[in-house]
Amino acid sequence: MTIQHNLITGSDLHEPKGVATAANKTVYVANGSASGAWVLPSTTANVSIAFNAASPTYTQANTTSDVVLDPTWVSGVVSNFTVLTSPNARIRYDGTDTARNVTITVTMACNQASGSNKDVEFALFKNGTELPGSRSIRTTTTGDWGNIAVIGSTAMVTNDYIEIKSKASAAATIQYASLSMSVIGVV
Repeated sequence: MTIQHNLITGSDLHEPKGVATAANKTVYVANGSASGAWVLPSTTANVSIAFNAASPTYTQANTTSDVVLDPTWVSGVVSNFTVLTSPNARIRYDGTDTARNVTITVTMACNQASGSNKDVEFALFKNGTELPGSRSIRTTTTGDWGNIAVIGSTAMVTNDYIEIKSKASAAATIQYASLSMSVIGVV
């Protein structure tokens, strides 16, 4: 007699295969080929700099070429990522999923230290390559704080990293009263 799984009830029900060795707080994700793996349901990295409009925490000299923003990040919640300071500020994915889809959101309040108005562009980079669609622009003015958000999404595998780069329409020193980045991935 064949037993149909949809007819099993009560004490005859059992845990999924591999549950005895699955890590705490992981979920089973099928791969579409009659198998799967136990993975964390979400990964996250939240970092920021301390807010300070009177004496900005971070200042960046910009040119007409993309330059990596290199603040000293204060880590918030971090899971499956490492916040790195060398060779510059970046967030590296340490998860072991085949590919984890993530959304990256950067928000900042910045102005120009001195001089005439400059157009400043910001973009997200994965492993040194710009993420398509992530570039944003704002005109900076001396002493006038303005906000901008930079958003992108990508698939990440172990050791991929995310950086923020900026460039200006002419040489300029950009001050940051606030700067934060959030990288979130879910199954």
